[in-house]
Amino acid sequence: MEIIIFRTLILYLIIGHYHGEGSSVCKTERKCTITRAHKMKAADCYDRQFKNFPKCLENDVEVIDLSFNRIRKVSRSDLSQFKYLKFLYLSDNMINNLDDDTFQDSEDLTTLDLSLNDLFKLPSTIFQLPSLKTLYLSQNQNMNIVDMMLVLNKPILSPLVQIDLSYTTCGENISEFPNFGLLPFLIQLNISGNQYSTMTPRDLMGFCNLQILINDNVTTGFDDACDCWKINHWLTEKKARFSMFPCTVEKAECLYSDFKEEDLAIHDQCRQLYEDIQRQYKIWKVSIGVGITAVVLIVLVILCCVAYKKKWLCKKKTKKSLRADAPDHLGLILNNRKSIPNEYHL
Repeated sequence: MEIIIFRTLILYLIIGHYHGEGSSVCKTERKCTITRAHKMKAADCYDRQFKNFPKCLENDVEVIDLSFNRIRKVSRSDLSQFKYLKFLYLSDNMINNLDDDTFQDSEDLTTLDLSLNDLFKLPSTIFQLPSLKTLYLSQNQNMNIVDMMLVLNKPILSPLVQIDLSYTTCGENISEFPNFGLLPFLIQLNISGNQYSTMTPRDLMGFCNLQILINDNVTTGFDDACDCWKINHWLTEKKARFSMFPCTVEKAECLYSDFKEEDLAIHDQCRQLYEDIQRQYKIWKVSIGVGITAVVLIVLVILCCVAYKKKWLCKKKTKKSLRADAPDHLGLILNNRKSIPNEYHL
């Protein structure tokens, strides 16, 4: 008995220690403002001089804005508690490294802003997040996107719609245009202010639904001078918004320069992947609709059966009640007969 009491006391002290430690952290930690943004619960931690990811935010927040702070590292343990997190803004911090599993538990994350940091590498898992649509990487000039794309497992599974890569190269970090593979949902790509050693039509063929290419102040070379006109022509035919790339040869010199078949094949693969995903999504929606309809019908049938049975039982009970209360005519007749005097009885 004494041993049990002793163990209970030790456990109580341990729990009290950690609870007290957590409480003391929350008492001294800078506070974020909890607001509503587009009907979502948001933590506004902008410019609060955080050096580490805050430990005392409410677990059910969907938006966290930690822009303009002094955070150097973000780990999986920092994010794992936020199961509903959809928007994470970490721009203008001092983050230089992210572990491969940092975003492992962020399955609902749709927007991630890592611009204006000191990143030199991104975890490959970012490009496999099932809900990620918007990714900001602007002004991380130490980051080698090309090398990252070379080792990345493709195709990229994240349904990326918008990517900002502006000002991620500098005079000491010039490379060819990164190979993203197939990004069938990409609508907007920002490569402003970048310098590329070379760029080819193939680099854009995997963006089969591209509508906006922000390429202000971009300088690039071309292995084939006519590639410049091919890219301009391809983007124009797609009716995409972009700034014409300055070409070093006249357009007339490239009139008979066709796209390579392997480049067009990449575009066709992108379109096919897009259509397949859309088809699966429609099938999923129809299946969900059929499932909901079936459940509603089953519930209605059950309710009808219950109502019918209840009505039937009510009628049966009423009939029994009427029978119990009804006069016994046979008894009355017999009684009446007994009460009639027999005039012929001697």
